[in-house]
Amino acid sequence: MKKMILFSIFLIGMTELWAITGQEIMDRSIDIQETKSAAMDIQMDLVDDNGDVSNRRLQILSMQDNAGQNRTIAVFMSPANIKNTRFLIIENSDRSDDQWIYLPSLKKMKRIAASDNDSSFMGSDFTYGDMSDMKADKDSHTLLREEKYNGRDCYVVESLPLDPESASRSKLISWIDKERFVPIKVEFYDKRFKKLDRTAVSENITLVNEIWTPLSVTMTTHSTGHKTILLIKQVKYNIPMNPGYFSTNFLKTGRVSQ
Repeated sequence: MKKMILFSIFLIGMTELWAITGQEIMDRSIDIQETKSAAMDIQMDLVDDNGDVSNRRLQILSMQDNAGQNRTIAVFMSPANIKNTRFLIIENSDRSDDQWIYLPSLKKMKRIAASDNDSSFMGSDFTYGDMSDMKADKDSHTLLREEKYNGRDCYVVESLPLDPESASRSKLISWIDKERFVPIKVEFYDKRFKKLDRTAVSENITLVNEIWTPLSVTMTTHSTGHKTILLIKQVKYNIPMNPGYFSTNFLKTGRVSQ
């Protein structure tokens, strides 16, 4: 009997030793969705608190450069009043990402300052900070619990910024699908009051080129009732990509240099 008790204690100890950590969960969630390049055709629906909808269409291209840093260009295709608005992100490993936006109505390119990270991106419920790739090493991650969400077994992970002064929010709480390691719900808490500010919910998660991809993402701002729905109409991964798209020259002119 004593041997059985000791063996049980040993097994419990080994289970705790092998338990997955919040950092490991977030690292795997980011790694499993990493691609060399991606091309997306996206419908963006802005829904006000009365249920009125305005539609936008944009195309997003992204690729990794030779240093493994991501570059992303987004081009709005409609409606007419924002057509050809272009947005460029160049990821940096040692500082905040570089972001620029070109406004065709003003024929002007504007650099997005780090202080604008919590500002609305093109009137949506997403911010400029949301547009940059999430980096697991910018936060500390703690596994809070495990529970079901929308019928899926999930890890619930709290992420706190390592540099609270420069961060645009106080924390994130993510529900990570235990089977696919895709975040299916993320709560964003504001920096000033540390209250729940926005919630993103991912649905219709589909395997595309061996990458689990949410084809619908809804971001809701709780204080206004306004929400933004992103519907991915088409997506391709790991395809040849012209680096010329990811330049300030393309941002200004809409043309790739020969």
